[in-house]
Amino acid sequence: MVLANHQEIVVGVDGSPTSTAAALWAAAMADRLDSPLHIACAVQEPTFYMAESVMVIPEEVWEQQRRTAEGIVDEAAKAILERHPYLSVATHVDAVPSAEMLVDLSASARLMVVGSSGTGLVLSTLLGSTAKVVADTAACPVVVWREGAQDPNSPIVVGIDGSATSAAAIAMAFEIASRLEVPLIAAHVWSAASQAGGVTLPLLIDWAAIEKEESVLLAESLAGWVGKYPDVVVERVLRQSNPAHTLVDLSEHAQLVVVGSRGRGPVRSALLGSTSSNLTHHARCPVMICRVRS
Repeated sequence: MVLANHQEIVVGVDGSPTSTAAALWAAAMADRLDSPLHIACAVQEPTFYMAESVMVIPEEVWEQQRRTAEGIVDEAAKAILERHPYLSVATHVDAVPSAEMLVDLSASARLMVVGSSGTGLVLSTLLGSTAKVVADTAACPVVVWREGAQDPNSPIVVGIDGSATSAAAIAMAFEIASRLEVPLIAAHVWSAASQAGGVTLPLLIDWAAIEKEESVLLAESLAGWVGKYPDVVVERVLRQSNPAHTLVDLSEHAQLVVVGSRGRGPVRSALLGSTSSNLTHHARCPVMICRVRS
């Protein structure tokens, strides 16, 4: 399995309520997956500046920032260990831009978790725009935490389109569903525009033939994984609709939605890219974005 040598789950925190909730979610997932947890907080190194009657010494400002960051990771670790006393937890503070720190840590991580937005106490901006950069460039799957279903028995949803990143998403979704002992909803949603080169031409398209092709794609995408994980109950969803809207709807009763970072072909690539972006803003549960690990 691709994840065999990448066991650590990394979560970025900045002291905001969103990042704290993301850290608690990451801890619960790490506990259920038997993975160690790494809590990371980045602060930008301060620069020297002067005002009319004020001079701030960079070293003093930096030490204050570092102490604040260390307090943030320590508080997060304390809250996590109260809930998961046997979980292996490490903390990390670094004076680099947050996105750079998290992307670097992703090289050896099993999973990266960030909040969808943040208004933290540290001068660097950890979440929001950073979450997008990390989701776009991290070497491992990235979970953008969004508040969602609290039932640990809720299903996992995976979006499928036949691309390489979709295959990576399927692999992750099956593994997590198996480890968590929850059902998996496998959704392949195709649109009229994607079948007509970006233009809807209903009179010129054999919809019955296309639906058959899409059904075959879904079946072939799942075939090997259904055999590898016979314990996972799979519900198949095949629908002609807007992929983002359908996955957002399915997310309402899910504990996690898993998608690839990009789709297949020039049109589908843009479509799934926009789908994953849409989900990180509108899904009703955490969203995992997968890519092919190099």
